[in-house]
Amino acid sequence: MEELQTLQNLFNGFTLNTNLLTYALVAGIVVDFITGIIKAYREDRKLSSSKLRDGGFKKAAIILVVLLSYGLSLLFSDINHVIFNSVQSYYIYTELISVLENLSEIGVDMPSFLSRIIGIKGSEKNG
Repeated sequence: MEELQTLQNLFNGFTLNTNLLTYALVAGIVVDFITGIIKAYREDRKLSSSKLRDGGFKKAAIILVVLLSYGLSLLFSDINHVIFNSVQSYYIYTELISVLENLSEIGVDMPSFLSRIIGIKGSEKNG
């Protein structure tokens, strides 16, 4: 409990707009799902119901973890929502990386700095 207080003190006076993070996460989930479907269709010219189901379960699990983190923020009287914001930020980051990977595999040229971040070969001219 002391660690949580220390973390809260670190972020004292610093708040994030929880609604904005939530909207960003939902948008990331939707865009990742759509780009994943496009990628799968481009690769095999068909969609697999089992892969769609697995992807849907993963997205549902993300939403469940985010809801649990909100409950933990309330349980520990985390007035700055450090727990909730941290979990949402982590999932926003993972969704963004997944979208970039999907776009790269679809054939969209990535700027070299993004390519380095996600570990793919990018076009050097976009630099």
